Amino acid sequence: MAAKIWSTKKNKKIIFRNSPCVVTLKGWDSAENDSLSQKGLSVLKNCDILISDGVFIDIGENLLDTHGNLGDIEIIDASKYVIVPGMIDCHNHPIFAGSRANETVLKSQGMTYEDISAKGGGIVSTMKATRKVTGHELSELYKLNAKDSLARGVVLLEAKTGYGLNPLQERKMLEALYEAHSGKDAMDLPHLCPTYLGPHAASPEYRGLDNYIQALVEDLPNIAALGEEAVKKGIAFPLAADIFLERNYFTKEQSERWLGAALQHGLDVHIHADEFSRSGGAELAAELARRLEQTASKRRKKGRVLTVDHCQYATESDLGRLAVLGVGAVALPTTSFFSKIPYVDAKRWRASGIKVAIGTDFNPGSSPMNNIWFSSYLALSQCGFSLAEVIAGVTINAAFALGLEKTYGSIEIGKKASLVAFDGASVEDYFSSLLGDHVRHVVV
Repeated sequence: MAAKIWSTKKNKKIIFRNSPCVVTLKGWDSAENDSLSQKGLSVLKNCDILISDGVFIDIGENLLDTHGNLGDIEIIDASKYVIVPGMIDCHNHPIFAGSRANETVLKSQGMTYEDISAKGGGIVSTMKATRKVTGHELSELYKLNAKDSLARGVVLLEAKTGYGLNPLQERKMLEALYEAHSGKDAMDLPHLCPTYLGPHAASPEYRGLDNYIQALVEDLPNIAALGEEAVKKGIAFPLAADIFLERNYFTKEQSERWLGAALQHGLDVHIHADEFSRSGGAELAAELARRLEQTASKRRKKGRVLTVDHCQYATESDLGRLAVLGVGAVALPTTSFFSKIPYVDAKRWRASGIKVAIGTDFNPGSSPMNNIWFSSYLALSQCGFSLAEVIAGVTINAAFALGLEKTYGSIEIGKKASLVAFDGASVEDYFSSLLGDHVRHVVV
Protein backbone atom coordinates (compact mmCIF):
# COMPACT_ATOMS: atom_id res chain seq x y z
CA MET A 1 0.00 0.00 0.00
CA ALA A 2 1.49 3.34 -1.07
CA ALA A 3 2.02 6.04 1.51
CA LYS A 4 -0.41 8.96 1.61
CA ILE A 5 1.43 12.24 1.07
CA TRP A 6 0.04 15.27 2.89
CA SER A 7 1.15 18.72 1.82
CA THR A 8 0.50 21.31 4.49
CA LYS A 9 0.07 23.84 1.70
CA LYS A 10 -2.91 21.90 0.36
CA ASN A 11 -4.27 20.75 3.74
CA LYS A 12 -4.12 23.61 6.23
CA LYS A 13 -5.24 21.66 9.33
CA ILE A 14 -4.40 18.02 10.06
CA ILE A 15 -4.61 16.01 13.26
CA PHE A 16 -3.08 12.60 13.88
CA ARG A 17 -5.08 11.02 16.72
CA ASN A 18 -4.04 8.60 19.45
CA SER A 19 -0.69 7.32 18.22
CA PRO A 20 0.71 4.69 20.62
CA CYS A 21 4.25 5.98 20.03
CA VAL A 22 5.36 9.46 18.95
CA VAL A 23 9.13 9.91 18.70
CA THR A 24 9.61 13.65 19.17
CA LEU A 25 13.41 13.89 19.66
CA LYS A 26 12.77 16.99 21.76
CA GLY A 27 15.90 17.77 23.74
CA TRP A 28 18.11 15.29 21.86
CA ASP A 29 21.06 17.66 22.22
CA SER A 30 20.78 17.98 25.98
CA ALA A 31 23.91 17.18 27.98
CA GLU A 32 22.32 14.28 29.86
CA ASN A 33 21.26 12.50 26.67
CA ASP A 34 22.62 8.97 26.33
CA SER A 35 22.83 8.09 22.65
CA LEU A 36 22.84 4.38 23.41
CA SER A 37 19.45 4.44 25.12
CA GLN A 38 16.02 5.32 23.79
CA LYS A 39 15.34 7.84 26.55
CA GLY A 40 16.76 10.67 24.49
CA LEU A 41 14.20 10.04 21.74
CA SER A 42 11.57 11.67 24.01
CA VAL A 43 8.78 9.24 23.18
CA LEU A 44 5.16 10.17 23.95
CA LYS A 45 2.40 7.55 24.19
CA ASN A 46 -1.29 7.73 23.23
CA CYS A 47 -0.66 11.12 21.71
CA ASP A 48 -2.32 13.50 19.20
CA ILE A 49 -0.44 15.84 16.89
CA LEU A 50 -2.13 18.98 15.60
CA ILE A 51 -0.81 20.75 12.49
CA SER A 52 -2.00 24.08 11.15
CA ASP A 53 -0.59 26.20 8.32
CA GLY A 54 2.53 24.05 8.06
CA VAL A 55 3.54 24.19 11.73
CA PHE A 56 3.16 21.88 14.74
CA ILE A 57 0.53 23.63 16.87
CA ASP A 58 0.06 21.18 19.73
CA ILE A 59 1.15 17.72 20.87
CA GLY A 60 -0.72 15.83 23.59
CA GLU A 61 -3.81 13.82 24.49
CA ASN A 62 -7.38 14.54 23.33
CA LEU A 63 -6.50 17.64 21.35
CA LEU A 64 -9.88 17.78 19.63
CA ASP A 65 -11.48 18.31 23.03
CA THR A 66 -8.80 20.77 24.12
CA HIS A 67 -9.05 22.97 21.02
CA GLY A 68 -12.81 22.85 20.49
CA ASN A 69 -14.06 23.76 17.03
CA LEU A 70 -11.16 23.53 14.58
CA GLY A 71 -13.31 24.00 11.51
CA ASP A 72 -12.26 22.23 8.31
CA ILE A 73 -9.68 19.68 9.46
CA GLU A 74 -8.36 16.33 8.25
CA ILE A 75 -8.58 13.74 11.04
CA ILE A 76 -6.28 10.70 10.78
CA ASP A 77 -6.67 7.69 13.06
CA ALA A 78 -3.09 7.02 14.15
CA SER A 79 -3.89 4.33 16.71
CA LYS A 80 -1.92 1.73 14.74
CA TYR A 81 0.98 3.99 13.70
CA VAL A 82 4.32 4.97 15.15
CA ILE A 83 5.13 8.59 14.28
CA VAL A 84 8.64 9.98 13.82
CA PRO A 85 9.87 13.34 12.52
CA GLY A 86 10.02 13.75 8.76
CA MET A 87 13.15 12.00 7.55
CA ILE A 88 16.09 13.80 5.97
CA ASP A 89 18.51 12.38 3.42
CA CYS A 90 21.53 14.63 3.86
CA HIS A 91 23.75 12.99 1.19
CA ASN A 92 22.19 12.05 -2.14
CA HIS A 93 23.12 12.22 -5.85
CA PRO A 94 19.61 12.00 -7.34
CA ILE A 95 20.14 13.84 -10.63
CA PHE A 96 21.83 11.91 -13.45
CA ALA A 97 21.15 9.99 -16.64
CA GLY A 98 22.08 6.48 -17.73
CA SER A 99 22.73 3.21 -15.93
CA ARG A 100 25.76 1.60 -14.34
CA ALA A 101 24.14 -1.69 -13.47
CA ASN A 102 27.08 -3.47 -15.10
CA GLU A 103 29.30 -2.12 -12.31
CA THR A 104 27.16 -3.85 -9.69
CA VAL A 105 27.96 -7.09 -11.48
CA LEU A 106 31.66 -6.27 -11.76
CA LYS A 107 31.96 -5.40 -8.08
CA SER A 108 30.19 -8.61 -7.10
CA GLN A 109 32.93 -10.43 -9.02
CA GLY A 110 35.75 -8.71 -7.15
CA MET A 111 36.50 -5.43 -8.94
CA THR A 112 36.83 -2.36 -6.73
CA TYR A 113 35.36 1.11 -7.20
CA GLU A 114 38.82 2.41 -8.05
CA ASP A 115 39.48 -0.43 -10.54
CA ILE A 116 36.28 0.37 -12.39
CA SER A 117 37.05 4.10 -12.47
CA ALA A 118 40.54 3.43 -13.86
CA LYS A 119 38.94 1.57 -16.79
CA GLY A 120 36.66 4.50 -17.73
CA GLY A 121 33.67 3.54 -15.60
CA GLY A 122 32.37 5.21 -12.50
CA ILE A 123 31.67 8.95 -12.47
CA VAL A 124 33.00 9.44 -16.02
CA SER A 125 30.51 6.91 -17.37
CA THR A 126 27.60 8.78 -15.80
CA MET A 127 29.03 12.09 -17.03
CA LYS A 128 28.81 10.90 -20.64
CA ALA A 129 25.17 9.83 -20.25
CA THR A 130 24.21 12.99 -18.35
CA ARG A 131 25.71 15.29 -20.95
CA LYS A 132 23.66 13.65 -23.71
CA VAL A 133 20.29 14.66 -22.28
CA THR A 134 18.67 18.08 -22.07
CA GLY A 135 18.26 20.03 -18.88
CA HIS A 136 14.51 19.40 -18.96
CA GLU A 137 15.06 15.66 -19.35
CA LEU A 138 17.42 15.75 -16.38
CA SER A 139 14.78 17.56 -14.35
CA GLU A 140 12.22 14.85 -15.13
CA LEU A 141 14.68 12.09 -14.23
CA TYR A 142 15.40 13.83 -10.94
CA LYS A 143 11.68 14.08 -10.12
CA LEU A 144 11.33 10.32 -10.31
CA ASN A 145 14.08 9.83 -7.74
CA ALA A 146 12.84 12.65 -5.51
CA LYS A 147 9.28 11.30 -5.49
CA ASP A 148 10.64 7.88 -4.56
CA SER A 149 12.45 9.46 -1.61
CA LEU A 150 9.30 11.27 -0.47
CA ALA A 151 7.19 8.11 -0.66
CA ARG A 152 9.58 6.54 1.87
CA GLY A 153 9.35 9.48 4.24
CA VAL A 154 12.16 11.79 3.14
CA VAL A 155 10.80 15.33 3.46
CA LEU A 156 14.12 17.15 3.02
CA LEU A 157 16.49 15.99 0.29
CA GLU A 158 20.07 17.06 -0.27
CA ALA A 159 20.72 16.86 -4.01
CA LYS A 160 24.22 17.06 -5.45
CA THR A 161 25.29 17.95 -8.95
CA GLY A 162 28.58 16.37 -10.03
CA TYR A 163 28.01 14.49 -13.27
CA GLY A 164 28.51 17.45 -15.63
CA LEU A 165 32.23 17.94 -14.90
CA ASN A 166 32.63 21.35 -16.47
CA PRO A 167 31.11 24.69 -15.47
CA LEU A 168 28.52 24.73 -18.27
CA GLN A 169 27.30 21.19 -17.64
CA GLU A 170 27.28 21.58 -13.87
CA ARG A 171 25.17 24.70 -14.28
CA LYS A 172 22.78 22.68 -16.44
CA MET A 173 22.37 20.20 -13.59
CA LEU A 174 21.76 22.91 -10.99
CA GLU A 175 19.22 24.66 -13.21
CA ALA A 176 17.46 21.32 -13.76
CA LEU A 177 17.08 20.91 -9.99
CA TYR A 178 15.59 24.38 -9.70
CA GLU A 179 13.28 23.74 -12.66
CA ALA A 180 11.89 20.64 -10.95
CA HIS A 181 11.03 22.63 -7.81
CA SER A 182 9.49 25.57 -9.62
CA GLY A 183 6.88 23.59 -11.59
CA LYS A 184 3.28 22.76 -10.80
CA ASP A 185 4.16 19.42 -9.17
CA ALA A 186 6.79 20.87 -6.82
CA MET A 187 4.54 20.11 -3.84
CA ASP A 188 4.87 16.41 -4.69
CA LEU A 189 8.62 16.56 -4.00
CA PRO A 190 10.69 16.78 -0.80
CA HIS A 191 12.12 20.19 0.02
CA LEU A 192 15.40 20.77 -1.80
CA CYS A 193 18.85 21.36 -0.29
CA PRO A 194 21.05 21.73 -3.40
CA THR A 195 24.79 21.09 -3.34
CA TYR A 196 27.16 22.11 -6.13
CA LEU A 197 29.66 19.27 -6.58
CA GLY A 198 31.53 20.51 -9.64
CA PRO A 199 34.83 18.98 -8.44
CA HIS A 200 33.54 15.40 -8.33
CA ALA A 201 36.22 14.04 -10.69
CA ALA A 202 38.53 15.24 -13.47
CA SER A 203 37.01 17.19 -16.37
CA PRO A 204 37.83 16.09 -19.94
CA GLU A 205 37.92 19.74 -21.05
CA TYR A 206 40.66 20.83 -18.67
CA ARG A 207 44.19 19.52 -18.55
CA GLY A 208 44.93 18.79 -14.93
CA LEU A 209 42.82 19.14 -11.82
CA ASP A 210 44.32 22.53 -10.95
CA ASN A 211 42.99 24.00 -14.19
CA TYR A 212 39.55 22.54 -13.59
CA ILE A 213 39.45 23.97 -10.05
CA GLN A 214 40.45 27.36 -11.46
CA ALA A 215 37.60 27.25 -13.98
CA LEU A 216 35.10 26.35 -11.26
CA VAL A 217 36.34 29.11 -8.97
CA GLU A 218 36.04 31.66 -11.77
CA ASP A 219 32.43 30.61 -12.41
CA LEU A 220 31.51 30.52 -8.72
CA PRO A 221 30.03 34.07 -8.59
CA ASN A 222 27.52 33.05 -11.27
CA ILE A 223 26.64 29.83 -9.45
CA ALA A 224 26.24 31.63 -6.13
CA ALA A 225 23.95 34.21 -7.77
CA LEU A 226 21.85 31.40 -9.25
CA GLY A 227 21.48 29.88 -5.79
CA GLU A 228 20.51 33.21 -4.21
CA GLU A 229 17.83 33.75 -6.83
CA ALA A 230 16.36 30.30 -6.14
CA VAL A 231 16.17 31.10 -2.42
CA LYS A 232 14.39 34.40 -3.13
CA LYS A 233 11.82 32.53 -5.23
CA GLY A 234 11.28 29.98 -2.47
CA ILE A 235 12.41 27.13 -4.72
CA ALA A 236 15.17 25.73 -2.49
CA PHE A 237 17.24 26.19 0.62
CA PRO A 238 20.63 27.96 0.26
CA LEU A 239 23.20 26.38 -2.03
CA ALA A 240 26.17 24.46 -0.60
CA ALA A 241 29.45 23.34 -2.18
CA ASP A 242 31.23 20.01 -2.04
CA ILE A 243 34.36 18.27 -3.35
CA PHE A 244 35.71 14.70 -3.57
CA LEU A 245 38.92 14.88 -1.56
CA GLU A 246 40.47 11.46 -1.99
CA ARG A 247 43.47 9.71 -3.50
CA ASN A 248 43.25 9.72 -7.32
CA TYR A 249 40.76 12.60 -7.11
CA PHE A 250 41.27 16.06 -5.57
CA THR A 251 44.03 16.93 -3.12
CA LYS A 252 43.73 18.73 0.18
CA GLU A 253 45.30 21.86 -1.37
CA GLN A 254 42.89 21.88 -4.31
CA SER A 255 39.99 21.29 -1.94
CA GLU A 256 41.06 24.19 0.28
CA ARG A 257 41.14 26.49 -2.73
CA TRP A 258 37.66 25.49 -3.89
CA LEU A 259 35.95 25.41 -0.50
CA GLY A 260 37.64 28.61 0.64
CA ALA A 261 36.24 30.39 -2.41
CA ALA A 262 32.80 28.89 -1.79
CA LEU A 263 32.81 30.11 1.82
CA GLN A 264 33.76 33.60 0.66
CA HIS A 265 30.62 33.60 -1.50
CA GLY A 266 28.47 32.62 1.48
CA LEU A 267 28.00 28.96 0.55
CA ASP A 268 27.99 26.25 3.20
CA VAL A 269 30.41 23.41 2.52
CA HIS A 270 30.53 19.62 2.73
CA ILE A 271 33.52 17.38 1.99
CA HIS A 272 33.52 13.84 0.53
CA ALA A 273 36.64 12.46 2.21
CA ASP A 274 38.50 9.77 4.13
CA GLU A 275 36.57 7.04 2.31
CA PHE A 276 39.43 4.99 0.81
CA SER A 277 42.27 6.49 2.83
CA ARG A 278 42.93 9.15 5.46
CA SER A 279 42.89 11.78 2.75
CA GLY A 280 42.88 14.89 4.93
CA GLY A 281 39.22 15.85 4.65
CA ALA A 282 38.59 15.96 8.38
CA GLU A 283 41.79 17.96 8.88
CA LEU A 284 40.78 20.45 6.20
CA ALA A 285 37.27 20.83 7.63
CA ALA A 286 38.80 21.63 11.02
CA GLU A 287 41.19 24.19 9.50
CA LEU A 288 38.38 25.94 7.63
CA ALA A 289 36.10 25.96 10.68
CA ARG A 290 38.84 27.49 12.84
CA ARG A 291 39.42 30.13 10.18
CA LEU A 292 35.73 31.05 10.45
CA GLU A 293 35.93 30.98 14.27
CA GLN A 294 33.16 28.40 14.12
CA THR A 295 32.37 26.30 17.18
CA ALA A 296 29.68 23.83 18.20
CA SER A 297 27.77 26.68 19.87
CA LYS A 298 28.52 29.33 17.25
CA ARG A 299 27.75 28.66 13.60
CA ARG A 300 26.85 31.38 11.10
CA LYS A 301 23.51 31.46 9.30
CA LYS A 302 25.40 30.73 6.09
CA GLY A 303 28.98 30.22 4.99
CA ARG A 304 29.49 27.32 7.44
CA VAL A 305 31.54 24.14 7.43
CA LEU A 306 28.72 21.62 7.80
CA THR A 307 29.97 18.05 7.36
CA VAL A 308 32.63 15.60 6.35
CA ASP A 309 31.00 12.60 4.66
CA HIS A 310 32.11 8.93 4.46
CA CYS A 311 34.95 9.15 7.05
CA GLN A 312 35.83 5.45 7.24
CA TYR A 313 39.49 6.36 7.73
CA ALA A 314 39.05 9.44 9.90
CA THR A 315 40.49 8.85 13.36
CA GLU A 316 38.70 9.35 16.65
CA SER A 317 40.78 12.48 17.26
CA ASP A 318 39.89 13.79 13.78
CA LEU A 319 36.20 13.40 14.57
CA GLY A 320 36.62 14.83 18.06
CA ARG A 321 38.12 18.04 16.69
CA LEU A 322 35.21 18.35 14.26
CA ALA A 323 32.70 17.90 17.07
CA VAL A 324 34.19 20.79 19.04
CA LEU A 325 34.04 22.98 15.93
CA GLY A 326 30.38 22.25 15.15
CA VAL A 327 31.07 20.06 12.11
CA GLY A 328 29.01 16.89 11.69
CA ALA A 329 29.91 13.56 10.12
CA VAL A 330 27.72 11.63 7.68
CA ALA A 331 27.83 7.84 7.64
CA LEU A 332 26.96 6.23 4.28
CA PRO A 333 26.74 2.50 4.93
CA THR A 334 24.94 1.62 1.71
CA THR A 335 28.11 2.57 -0.19
CA SER A 336 30.07 0.12 1.93
CA PHE A 337 27.46 -2.56 1.20
CA PHE A 338 27.59 -2.17 -2.59
CA SER A 339 31.27 -1.29 -2.99
CA LYS A 340 32.66 -3.76 -0.43
CA ILE A 341 34.62 -1.17 1.51
CA PRO A 342 34.82 -0.90 5.31
CA TYR A 343 31.85 0.33 7.33
CA VAL A 344 32.39 3.15 9.80
CA ASP A 345 32.90 2.10 13.42
CA ALA A 346 30.11 3.37 15.65
CA LYS A 347 32.22 2.97 18.81
CA ARG A 348 34.91 5.31 17.48
CA TRP A 349 32.36 7.86 16.26
CA ARG A 350 30.44 7.73 19.53
CA ALA A 351 33.57 8.18 21.61
CA SER A 352 34.52 11.28 19.59
CA GLY A 353 31.31 13.11 20.45
CA ILE A 354 30.59 13.90 16.78
CA LYS A 355 27.00 14.42 15.65
CA VAL A 356 26.22 11.38 13.51
CA ALA A 357 24.00 11.79 10.47
CA ILE A 358 23.10 8.95 8.11
CA GLY A 359 22.47 9.28 4.37
CA THR A 360 21.88 7.01 1.41
CA ASP A 361 24.62 8.31 -0.92
CA PHE A 362 22.20 7.24 -3.64
CA ASN A 363 23.96 7.34 -7.02
CA PRO A 364 24.01 5.18 -10.15
CA GLY A 365 27.25 3.36 -9.32
CA SER A 366 28.57 2.94 -5.80
CA SER A 367 25.20 3.12 -4.00
CA PRO A 368 22.36 2.36 -6.42
CA MET A 369 19.61 2.19 -3.78
CA ASN A 370 17.54 5.23 -2.92
CA ASN A 371 16.22 3.97 0.40
CA ILE A 372 16.84 5.67 3.74
CA TRP A 373 15.39 2.68 5.62
CA PHE A 374 17.96 0.25 4.21
CA SER A 375 20.74 2.71 5.03
CA SER A 376 19.32 2.90 8.56
CA TYR A 377 19.37 -0.88 8.89
CA LEU A 378 23.00 -1.12 7.76
CA ALA A 379 23.94 1.64 10.21
CA LEU A 380 22.35 -0.45 12.97
CA SER A 381 23.53 -3.92 11.95
CA GLN A 382 26.91 -3.30 10.31
CA CYS A 383 28.21 -0.05 11.80
CA GLY A 384 26.93 -0.77 15.31
CA PHE A 385 24.94 2.42 15.95
CA SER A 386 22.11 2.15 18.48
CA LEU A 387 18.46 2.42 17.50
CA ALA A 388 18.36 5.89 19.05
CA GLU A 389 21.45 7.00 17.12
CA VAL A 390 19.98 5.70 13.87
CA ILE A 391 16.67 7.53 14.26
CA ALA A 392 18.47 10.73 15.28
CA GLY A 393 20.84 10.21 12.35
CA VAL A 394 18.08 10.47 9.76
CA THR A 395 16.15 13.24 11.54
CA ILE A 396 17.61 15.82 13.94
CA ASN A 397 21.30 15.13 13.24
CA ALA A 398 20.63 15.05 9.49
CA ALA A 399 18.96 18.45 9.87
CA PHE A 400 22.12 19.64 11.67
CA ALA A 401 24.18 18.31 8.74
CA LEU A 402 22.26 20.66 6.45
CA GLY A 403 22.22 23.59 8.87
CA LEU A 404 18.44 23.35 9.37
CA GLU A 405 18.13 21.86 12.86
CA LYS A 406 16.15 24.86 14.14
CA THR A 407 13.23 24.12 11.83
CA TYR A 408 13.47 20.40 10.93
CA GLY A 409 14.30 17.08 12.53
CA SER A 410 12.04 16.93 15.60
CA ILE A 411 8.37 17.11 16.46
CA GLU A 412 8.08 20.26 18.56
CA ILE A 413 5.53 23.04 18.77
CA GLY A 414 6.48 25.84 16.40
CA LYS A 415 8.70 23.74 14.11
CA LYS A 416 7.97 23.03 10.47
CA ALA A 417 5.35 20.30 10.34
CA SER A 418 6.85 17.18 8.80
CA LEU A 419 6.41 13.62 9.99
CA VAL A 420 6.27 9.97 8.98
CA ALA A 421 3.63 7.52 10.27
CA PHE A 422 4.31 3.81 9.85
CA ASP A 423 2.67 0.57 10.99
CA GLY A 424 3.60 -0.31 14.55
CA ALA A 425 3.19 0.34 18.25
CA SER A 426 6.75 0.80 19.56
CA VAL A 427 10.05 2.41 18.59
CA GLU A 428 11.50 -0.95 17.53
CA ASP A 429 8.85 -1.21 14.82
CA TYR A 430 10.98 1.28 12.90
CA PHE A 431 12.71 -1.86 11.60
CA SER A 432 9.61 -3.98 10.96
CA SER A 433 10.39 -3.25 7.31
CA LEU A 434 13.95 -2.75 6.12
CA LEU A 435 12.74 -1.01 2.95
CA GLY A 436 10.10 1.35 4.35
CA ASP A 437 7.16 -0.65 3.02
CA HIS A 438 5.34 0.02 6.30
CA VAL A 439 5.15 3.82 5.73
CA ARG A 440 1.51 4.90 5.57
CA HIS A 441 1.51 8.71 5.87
CA VAL A 442 4.08 11.41 5.12
CA VAL A 443 3.52 15.07 5.98
CA VAL A 444 5.71 17.56 4.14
